[in-house]
Amino acid sequence: MKHLNNRTIEAPHFESFYPENTRIEEIERVLSFIKEGNSVQLVSIPGVGRSNLLGLLSYNTKVRVKHLGAGQKNYHFVNINLSEVKNKVNSDVFKFIFLELLDSLRERKIEQEYVAKILKESISANDEMVIFQGLKKTVEYLTLEKNLTIVLLFDRFEVFVPTVTSDFFSNLRILRNRAKYHFSCVFSLNKPLEEIFEKELLVDFYEFIADHIVYLPIYDKTGVDFRVSYLEKSTGKKIPSEMFNQILKLTGGHGKLTRICLETYL
Repeated sequence: MKHLNNRTIEAPHFESFYPENTRIEEIERVLSFIKEGNSVQLVSIPGVGRSNLLGLLSYNTKVRVKHLGAGQKNYHFVNINLSEVKNKVNSDVFKFIFLELLDSLRERKIEQEYVAKILKESISANDEMVIFQGLKKTVEYLTLEKNLTIVLLFDRFEVFVPTVTSDFFSNLRILRNRAKYHFSCVFSLNKPLEEIFEKELLVDFYEFIADHIVYLPIYDKTGVDFRVSYLEKSTGKKIPSEMFNQILKLTGGHGKLTRICLETYL
């Protein structure tokens, strides 16, 4: 887990290099829910590219402009890899969300000083309720005063499943109530939440996610073509079309499998 006093600005994320029409249909469907002020579940088998899609929303300006136009400046996507807080308690998870929100604002160079001040004051109290109040105050400030729509992208949510509690969804409901239609979540999963949890656990947030599911196809032609082009440029080698087609036939275009096969061949 990252710490407040050891945060650094990362180099450009790999997802920022992808072409604007990558995963165009799936991203359009995800954003259709977000525009309505709802949340959405992104579901697929492992290795297909859920993390990649979330990275496109977070780090690829071309993709956001493609789908949101000039209005993309009013949307702020926060990539939250829950594998970093695996087996952590609820208070640590919301502290991590707070930290990732601040980091994402630093990358876009917007409102980071005000949010950093609130975060520092909240964490110094070392109290779960104070930390969540600080996060709530931040979300209110960004959405109601700065007219941003905050979208929390919960990557690898399935690793968080064993320790998630109803309080987690209750707190998301509180944040959503404060921000109204300017707050959404995207849950990246290997199967829908309704198949994992009893409805009683989801009850506080259920109306915002019920039946809001986007299934990710195994094969993304634009994304695979980009990876092939990138590999060829970085290695200085060419992949014969016959070999490429054979690999696609064997893998079905599965993102991770196809990449590993291409790298192995090269």
